[in-house]
Amino acid sequence: MGDVFRYRTVAGLAAALGTGGSAPEPEGIAPFALVPRSVREALPADVVDAYPLSQVQLGMLLEMLSDDGLNKYHNTSTFRIKDGMPFDAGALAHAARTVIARHEMLRTSFALETYEMPLQLVHPEAATSVVVHDLRGTTPEEFEEGRRAHIVRERAELFDVSRPPLLRISALVESDEAWHLGFTHCHAITEGWSQQSLLMEVLNAYRAYAEEAEPEPEEPMPVRYADFVAAELAALDSTEDRDYWRLVVEGHAPCALPAEWGDGVAAAREDFKLSVEFRDIEPALRALATDTGTSFKAVLLAAHLKVLSSVTNEDAFHTGVLYSARPEVPGAERVYGMFLNTLPFAHDRTADTWRDLVRQVFDREADVYRHRRYPLPAVQRLAGSGRLFDIMFRYQDFHQVDTGSVDVRAGAGDSSNEFTMSIANVPGRLVLRAVSTGLNRANAERLAGMYRAVLEAMAADADGDARAAVLTDAERARLLLDWNDTDMEWE
Repeated sequence: MGDVFRYRTVAGLAAALGTGGSAPEPEGIAPFALVPRSVREALPADVVDAYPLSQVQLGMLLEMLSDDGLNKYHNTSTFRIKDGMPFDAGALAHAARTVIARHEMLRTSFALETYEMPLQLVHPEAATSVVVHDLRGTTPEEFEEGRRAHIVRERAELFDVSRPPLLRISALVESDEAWHLGFTHCHAITEGWSQQSLLMEVLNAYRAYAEEAEPEPEEPMPVRYADFVAAELAALDSTEDRDYWRLVVEGHAPCALPAEWGDGVAAAREDFKLSVEFRDIEPALRALATDTGTSFKAVLLAAHLKVLSSVTNEDAFHTGVLYSARPEVPGAERVYGMFLNTLPFAHDRTADTWRDLVRQVFDREADVYRHRRYPLPAVQRLAGSGRLFDIMFRYQDFHQVDTGSVDVRAGAGDSSNEFTMSIANVPGRLVLRAVSTGLNRANAERLAGMYRAVLEAMAADADGDARAAVLTDAERARLLLDWNDTDMEWE
């Protein structure tokens, strides 16, 4: 798959075949193969598998259970289902039981202190119930108030991680024609791709049971989450992976926002989001990806790095970029789990044009791809003390959801992580998420304007100067005002 990432045409991929390529994927891991005999003998008799947590899973759990009141990595969301038929509570409960029985990760608990090492335990079954809130007869405003109250309640109630499932399913009934499906989950068991797949799997089973039929049977999974953990353990033993990340953190400074751009830790904390629309120039941005033989992700990531280079004095820096390290075998996309790994992406100011910058970013991503299974906490240890980064970029390209029945624009949810600023793409726009203690709203709006200005420059001329300062209209007006201030005293 590394070759498929790097070579964007059939001809290029064919030429690369037989030249080495990516390391082979690990073979299927047998149950209990990743724990010593002494641990296995101490496990409950009914556990069907046990293996170590991934290091990112462990970090998420520590953040979630840190007792800071933020409940980080404890996520809740709702999706509006417009199926034109009365809601069937029994069918949804049946669907929940079916889907949980299919997936190991939905029957997994965490034992953080009981054994020689933190473990995840796979249980043969996990009982669950579906909570239904019947809000029929309410006004749209009252319904929305009820949905917000539901999200607040769900966000406040953490899981007992020693008991599966670490997933709660709920329904908010809007009318006899529409309802909202809710998920609350511990982020350590799932991520965006898994959640989108879970949404459709539950809905498909629900529809079948509502029609007094049986859902389509699931084919056996080709791999398990244990295979992902085994690949991570192999990466930790890899001198090549370790040396690659050591060069990144030793040769590039962490990118940090100016300290004065935040309100400070003593101020009241505000979590907020801003949008950077680019739908009107998206065709030109996608044409830039095609023209450079790269990807749309590389275009958006290049814009992100250009903006960051405008707020730091470092010539060579790194910042966080989210990667999926899911096993790459046919059918692995059906396995639920937390397959993400946020890693430091190395950047410098050597590209002359936007075309050069996008190509440079794409080529460096291809280099990262071969080392993406080396876990973030291990990279942090290579870097020493201090946070590795506080800014994160996430590219999303989910396509599982049936938008004919799921009203994606009417979704809602809440979550929290430890980053001061994150950038993610959704259809037609970037979403800038920030925490005011490190990046207040006024400065976040300045940054949002810079993202738009950079994207406009990239769309206008692929051969434009990527080293030049890109100013928003507001920044340009401010400079013109200062230059034309005849009352200013010059020393």
